[in-house]
Amino acid sequence: MNLSDLPNNDQHFFSYKDGFSPDVEAGLSRLHGRIKSEVSPQAKVRSLSRRGILSVAATVLLLLSAGVLIFTGDGSTILENTTDAPMAITLPDGTEVLLQQGSELSYGTDYNEIDRMVGLAGQAYFEVVKNANRPFLVNTSETELRVTGTAFNLRVNDEELEVEVSEGSIELHRAGEVVFVKAKQCGLAVRGKASTVTAAEDLNRHAWRTGLFRFDSASFTDVIKMISNNYNYSIDFPRGCDFLVSGTFLSEDPISVLKTIAVHGQGELEVVDEALGKFSLLGVCE
Repeated sequence: MNLSDLPNNDQHFFSYKDGFSPDVEAGLSRLHGRIKSEVSPQAKVRSLSRRGILSVAATVLLLLSAGVLIFTGDGSTILENTTDAPMAITLPDGTEVLLQQGSELSYGTDYNEIDRMVGLAGQAYFEVVKNANRPFLVNTSETELRVTGTAFNLRVNDEELEVEVSEGSIELHRAGEVVFVKAKQCGLAVRGKASTVTAAEDLNRHAWRTGLFRFDSASFTDVIKMISNNYNYSIDFPRGCDFLVSGTFLSEDPISVLKTIAVHGQGELEVVDEALGKFSLLGVCE
């Protein structure tokens, strides 16, 4: 499914103090003067519901209820998803992005001139428009992700870059070495370590947007890590405990998934702080 095919359902609300009388012409003049020569074509932004990509909000340009769009002093664009729902974005070259809650995407004024460089903090799904002459790039302190056109889920934090490819292939460049990650594979680049590639037949790192986890004799430790990374959870669990987990779970309610897995391990889930994503698995494997 293409993200741009989804229905429109966003609403915007504005309020002013009594007696306020806006000078529209003066405001537009100041706005045009600010962005006329500084800002590259603006990304289109839409907000999505918790049901993955089943609904999408209206396209907006400057201020939006689905998140925050910021123009910096050097003309760069920063898109921050400040809500509890994924946000759909169309970049100036037509590349489509689904930005997870709490994540931030940025790009410069020269985007799509020589290359297509973006920055990401958090997690997002990309459908990159093919262009062999202008590669799509994501850089961290040690690793560069390079692609000419493909679809993948990307998670970036201070310590690691993790990419799971659903279509096509990508390249991870580090210290003169190149690692290729193909469809249904996951590439992991951790600071100070060599990049690795593992099989990812079920694409579980996409679960935050697809709404589905599939585990086939997966280790308990790997399952907890998968859920934690999908939703940026902090989950405390017995490190010496490791049993196999199989089944299909609706990831729309990850807390229920954690409860089910805890019971499978003869334990229970303690919600330490749901707002901060902190949980503990008690009595598992005892």
